[in-house]
Amino acid sequence: MCGFAGFISKHESYGEPTLLKMLDRISHRGPDDFGVWSSMTGVYLGHRRLAIHDLSGAGHQPMHSNSGRYTIVFNGEIYNFEELREVLPSVSWRGHSDTEVMLHAIEKLGLKEALKQFNGMFAFALWDNIEQSLTLARDRFGEKPLYYGYVNGQFVFASELTSIESGFGDYLSVDANALSEQASFSYIPAPLSIYNEIKKIEPGCFVKLRGHSLSKSISYWKVESVIAESRQDLVTDEKEAVNLLDEALKKAVKLRMAADVPLGAFLSGGVDSSTVVALMQSQSDKPINTFSIGFNVPGYNEAEFAKEVANYLGTTHHERYFSREDVLDIVPTIAGIFDEPFSDASQIPTLLVSRMAKEKVTVALSGDGGDELFSGYKRYIATVDMWSKISKIPAKKGISALIKNTPTSILNKLFFFLSSRAEEYGRQGAVGPKIKNFAGWLDASSITDFYEASITHWKLHDDLFLDDFTTSDKCAYKKDIEIALEFGEFMLYLDTINYLPGDILTKVDRTAMHVSLEGRIPMLDHNVFELAWRMPYSMKQKGSMGKWPLKQVMYKYLPRELMDRPKMGFGVPIHEWLKDELKEWAQDLLSYERIKRQGIYNPSVINKSLEKHISNEENNSAKLWDVLMVQAWFDADKSRERRIK
Repeated sequence: MCGFAGFISKHESYGEPTLLKMLDRISHRGPDDFGVWSSMTGVYLGHRRLAIHDLSGAGHQPMHSNSGRYTIVFNGEIYNFEELREVLPSVSWRGHSDTEVMLHAIEKLGLKEALKQFNGMFAFALWDNIEQSLTLARDRFGEKPLYYGYVNGQFVFASELTSIESGFGDYLSVDANALSEQASFSYIPAPLSIYNEIKKIEPGCFVKLRGHSLSKSISYWKVESVIAESRQDLVTDEKEAVNLLDEALKKAVKLRMAADVPLGAFLSGGVDSSTVVALMQSQSDKPINTFSIGFNVPGYNEAEFAKEVANYLGTTHHERYFSREDVLDIVPTIAGIFDEPFSDASQIPTLLVSRMAKEKVTVALSGDGGDELFSGYKRYIATVDMWSKISKIPAKKGISALIKNTPTSILNKLFFFLSSRAEEYGRQGAVGPKIKNFAGWLDASSITDFYEASITHWKLHDDLFLDDFTTSDKCAYKKDIEIALEFGEFMLYLDTINYLPGDILTKVDRTAMHVSLEGRIPMLDHNVFELAWRMPYSMKQKGSMGKWPLKQVMYKYLPRELMDRPKMGFGVPIHEWLKDELKEWAQDLLSYERIKRQGIYNPSVINKSLEKHISNEENNSAKLWDVLMVQAWFDADKSRERRIK
C-alpha cells in the first residue's frame, strides 16, 4: 500500500523538484520509503512506500523489470502473487514482493492478460521503454484511486489530487458538473474529478499514452459482462450456494491475511464484519486483533455487540468510546483528509476507528461490499415496495407539488401514524422529512428514475446553484445495462458501479491511508463477486431478510441468538449536532456573504435550508453536509477558491 505521482514533460520548469513536491503531499500514503526515476525523454515517476511485503530494499520503487523494458510505480496489493510466482516462467527473483511478480507477469503474459490474472486492489503507472508508452491502470472495483490529465500542456498523474495540486495547482479550475454530482450523491463519480483538467481512471480500466496520443478508457473487466456470464450458471440449490460461498470467502480472507507486518480487522458487530472476523479467526493459530469504537448516543453504538462477537470468537479485542467532544474536534478538519469534496458523514467514525487500529497494526480487514453483493440495504426493500404503490397513484405530480409546499411541521402532525412504517426503511425520526422525500419520488416516471431520486440529496428543482455557475445535464452516474434484471438486482448493479467505488471505497481508502493504514476488503474478491451473481436474487433477499446466503455462512461460526438483531449502521448524529454543537461552525461556513462571494451556490437557498434545520422544521442534514464539506474543502487549502472560474 503506497502512493505515487508523476508526469511527462520536457519543459524546463518541471523536473525532479516538482516530483519531490508532489510526493511530499502524499507522504502519509507511504511513510517508510520513497524513490524517484526519470528518463531522458522527460518521464518522471515517483513513489512513497508503506512496506507490507518484503520489507527489505528489494521492494523499493520505482521498480524496473529484469529486462529493463518496464518501470512501474504501484499502489495496492496483489493477493495472489505467490500463486502467480509459482506458475510464471522461471526467473532469477531479486526479492519476494508482489510488485516484482507484477512486472514479470506483464512481461510474460502481456498487459491485458496479466491484469485479468491479478487478484487484488491496485493502481499503477507503467512505463514501456520500448514502446515509449505510459499505461495507467486501476483494479476491478476501484479500491485504489488514480487521477490523470493534461495540465498546462503537461501530462500528470497521481494517487491523490493533492499531489497534482502541489505541482500544477495554478492551472486547475473547479468543474461545475463535478460539484453538481457531489451535491446529488455526496461524492464525485468517475471519470469526473473536482477539476476540469483531471479525470479518474474508471474501475476495471486502463488508459495508454503514446507520444501525443491518449487512448480512450479500455476495459479489462466489466461488471456487466460478469453478471451476464454468471447468470448462465446459476446456483439454485441453497445448501450448495452456502457451501460455495463459505469456501470462496475463506480463500478471499486467507489471501488478505498475508503480510509481513501486524494485521487486524475492523469489527462493528454487524453481519459483514463479523463474518470476516470469524473467517479470519478460524484460519489463525493465534487471536487476531479486532477494533471497534462506540458513541454514547442511542441508536449510534454497536460497540457492545462487537464486544460480544469478539468474546465469542476469542479475538484480542480493542474498543474505545468517544465523547461528543472527541468527535466534534475532528469535524472541522475532516474535509482536509479528502482530496476532493466528499460528504458521507460516516467518514468520521471510519477515520476514528482507523486511527485506533493504526496504534496496533498496519493492515486491517473490513466487511465492506457485503451489502452491494448480497442485498443488505433497507432501501432495496423500500424502493421495490414503494414503487409498486406509487406507480399506481393518479395525478402524482399534483400531489408532489402539494406536499412540497406544505411545511414539514404540518406533515409531521398529519402523517404521525406512518412513523412506525417509515422506521422499517431507515433510522428513527420525524415522519415529515420522509414525506418530503416521498414528494420528490412522486415525480419519477420509471422505477429507474425512482431509485435515483430516492438516493439523491439536492434535486434540480432545489435551485442550489447560481445561474452563472453553469452545469450541464451530463451525469456521470451510470444506470444503463443491456441485461434483463429484476429490479432488486438492478439496484445491486447500480450501487456496485456507482456508490461502492464513489462513496464506500473512497471513504475507506482516504481515512485509512491518512493514518498510513492499509485497508483490505475480502468481500470484493472478484471470485466472491462472481459467485454472488450466480445466486438468484430471491436467494439473497428472502422477504424482509437481506443477505440470506451470507448470514447462513455466518451462522456456521456465530450463534443466531447473538447475531439476529436489527442493523444499526455506522454513523454519527450529524442532524442533531448541526442544531447544537456544530451550529456556529456551520453558520460560519454557510454565511450569506461567503456563499455569495464564491459565486457557486444560491445563498438564499442554503440559508433557508439551514434555518429550517436549526428550527426543527426540516431535517436537512444530508443536504447541508454536502455543502459544508465543499466549503471545508476550500478552507483546507485557501488557494482552491482561486480556481473557481
